[in-house]
Amino acid sequence: MTSTERRGWQEGRRDTTSLAEILHVLRGRRLLVVGAVLVLAGVALLLGLFRGPAYTAEAVVGFAPEQVPDDENARQALAQEVFSAVTSPQDFSEVVRAKASWRGTPEVFRDRLDPGVSVSEDGGMEMRVAFFGREPGEAARVANAYAETFAARALRLDDGQLSGGAGLADARVMRRAVPSEGSGPPALLYAALAAGVGLLLGGGVALSLEGRTGGWRDVRDAEVTLKAPVLGAIPEYSAAENEG
Repeated sequence: MTSTERRGWQEGRRDTTSLAEILHVLRGRRLLVVGAVLVLAGVALLLGLFRGPAYTAEAVVGFAPEQVPDDENARQALAQEVFSAVTSPQDFSEVVRAKASWRGTPEVFRDRLDPGVSVSEDGGMEMRVAFFGREPGEAARVANAYAETFAARALRLDDGQLSGGAGLADARVMRRAVPSEGSGPPALLYAALAAGVGLLLGGGVALSLEGRTGGWRDVRDAEVTLKAPVLGAIPEYSAAENEG
């Protein structure tokens, strides 16, 4: 086998790469490929496990004052006043947590809670509460507990607690929260996608390194490249060629 023939085969190898050659290269640099897959999949799995809550549940409470203001801004102010009067007492949050069997800290409870009031064009007032949980049942349970407690306490407001001296004529849960599907893919799916990216990345780096080295590492490498058995050892000509 002359150096000219060897260079010709190497040039052909660079131009056309078969599946067998690619698999052979990946096997030869399997530590690099496996390492890239494990690192990316592990990072994605951890991010998926420690990311924010994946489930959201929302409940709606409708309420109506005995005297509805004519001005839209006044109605919005009254709705906000009702909300503050009901939820401001310290024990309100405690009652909701106990009713929902919440086992976390009050700080986490507040962070995952998203209540608010709004006024419709026809003057209807409502309070919407959303809760973000790691489990669908937990999210729905807390949202419903909040809505039920709000409606019950809103009806007990004294006339003197609201501006104008008027209380509420009605307050009830209009829509209960139901367990919902997750807002994002599960952690295992993130890990699987990251593993695929790691395989492509590791394989690309392995092929790039193989292309830079040129030449055959051993008889097996030559057989895969030439697609034919090779008898004897393949001498390394690169050093002699460089010296010449």
